[in-house]
Amino acid sequence: MKTNIFNFGRMGLLFQRYFIERFRSEAIYWGIMVLVFMFMRNNIPAMFGLILVAGAFYAARFFREIHYPSNGVAYFMIPATQLEKLTVAIIMTTLYYFVMMMFVYILGNLLGTFLNNMLAGIDLLHNDLKPTFFHQSTLAWKLFEETGEPGNPMKHFVKNMPYMVSIFRSFLFFQPLFLFGSIYFKKNQAFKTFAAIILVFIVLSILTGIEAKLILGETTITSVGAPELWQNLLGNTAKIIYYLLTPFFWVVSYFRLTEKQV
Repeated sequence: MKTNIFNFGRMGLLFQRYFIERFRSEAIYWGIMVLVFMFMRNNIPAMFGLILVAGAFYAARFFREIHYPSNGVAYFMIPATQLEKLTVAIIMTTLYYFVMMMFVYILGNLLGTFLNNMLAGIDLLHNDLKPTFFHQSTLAWKLFEETGEPGNPMKHFVKNMPYMVSIFRSFLFFQPLFLFGSIYFKKNQAFKTFAAIILVFIVLSILTGIEAKLILGETTITSVGAPELWQNLLGNTAKIIYYLLTPFFWVVSYFRLTEKQV
């Protein structure tokens, strides 16, 4: 009975199908990411934002084929359970995507630094003039370590594992939302999911303010002890949302995907 619900062999075939059908688009996508990291390899906020934004679009487009009649019928006729299909989607949009981002960052950083230093040493018109927009730079791994010290990338990755885990946790916070959006919305999944997140955030902010007002009563946030109570309330609410949001949207995505099949 368990074999009919979840089978690793069928999951392996789903992975195989994914890469066979999307090999060209995946190669182009990661090639572009290498070029992007070549130019922004020393900008931590830009790289961090790229991982989150690009990852959101990647997840939001994962189930786009189910919204087209011909492709959708073919997808749901694949001899695999919805749990297996969703598990593959989760792995592809979280673990696979994050690991690939780290890989293309390493490659882009190496190529970018090499080309930069090579161009910085080229004379223009065979004289002493040198390009003013290229300067010799040391190979650094700023995404793996805030100080961006040079050295072996894997050494920095392992040494600063807690820092990398924090990046992955932030990344994991948004992925399930956009994966659910790729199942729920028929068109413009990324934009509609982002708009829904903003709307829910506004509603939660209002509800949290009302809750705080009810708890504080006549006490204002300027009263003695009120700021600490306010901060604890917001902090506890944020922690609950942070830890429960990811598994919640994975579960909701499963039921939505099953409902979509029907």
